[in-house]
Amino acid sequence: MASKLLLVAVFVLDLIAFGLAVAAEQRRSTAKIVQDSEVNYNYCVYDSDISTGYGVGAFLFLMVSQALVMAASKCFCCGKGLNPSGSRAWAVILFIVCWYVVFPDC
Repeated sequence: MASKLLLVAVFVLDLIAFGLAVAAEQRRSTAKIVQDSEVNYNYCVYDSDISTGYGVGAFLFLMVSQALVMAASKCFCCGKGLNPSGSRAWAVILFIVCWYVVFPDC
């Protein structure tokens, strides 16, 4: 029962993070070019940037989701030290791949 509850909790957190990421993409800041008449040059004026808040919220929900999975599986730092093995190596590889998929520019 606990594993089903964990699965539902992680799914809901990831779904919220996805919704926030889509909202951040939809609310990207835009710029207008304004000409300064005194100095005679152009500059950009940006509107309010709520998308950064949405992006940070999505990141935090993903972090909480990842922490829940790590705590439940006693992976990495959330349990007693595991012996080096193929399973631990795959856990590290998949952890890095997971974050690279979320943040490909890093």
